[in-house]
Amino acid sequence: MISGSLARRYARALAGLATSPMQRDKFAKDLTAFAELVANVDEAGATVLSILAGRRFPLSQRTKLLESLTRRVMADPMVTKFLVHVLAQDRMIGVQEITRAYVRMADEAAGRMQATVTSASALAPDAVAKLQQALGAATGKTIVLTTKVDPELLGGVVAELGGYVLDGSVRTALSRMRDTLRS
Repeated sequence: MISGSLARRYARALAGLATSPMQRDKFAKDLTAFAELVANVDEAGATVLSILAGRRFPLSQRTKLLESLTRRVMADPMVTKFLVHVLAQDRMIGVQEITRAYVRMADEAAGRMQATVTSASALAPDAVAKLQQALGAATGKTIVLTTKVDPELLGGVVAELGGYVLDGSVRTALSRMRDTLRS
């Protein structure tokens, strides 16, 4: 783990290397794919990230491993150079935080916002589109919507958007009602 301000500093440095909005988005996609790949757990319970961040192997071997992983996700050469620098600076343990910070910066620069909507059952495509439009109208940004299903909600939806949670689930309504009746 590294601090949020340090992760933002690294993310800002990579964002400064992007020469176009398309390249900025490609960097975000590449970083995300790399971060997901190194977070996978093997049979022994270890992650590739723990190998990259640890000092059990020499830096040259860890660099070769990192370069082969970036080739596997078809990362832009600039992203590979950036990640090699992060590795050389012994900050690889913070690659998840750096990735999150970079994706937030790229989304902000493009006028996008990530949102997650959780419902009790799968939503119909037209309902997802309406939710996306409503959230976009409320924020003035393009919404990138991810949907999840949680049967424990019983009904309704929970929307997470930019650090805010809008909870319209039946589970929460029943919980509030129970608390009101108890007091």
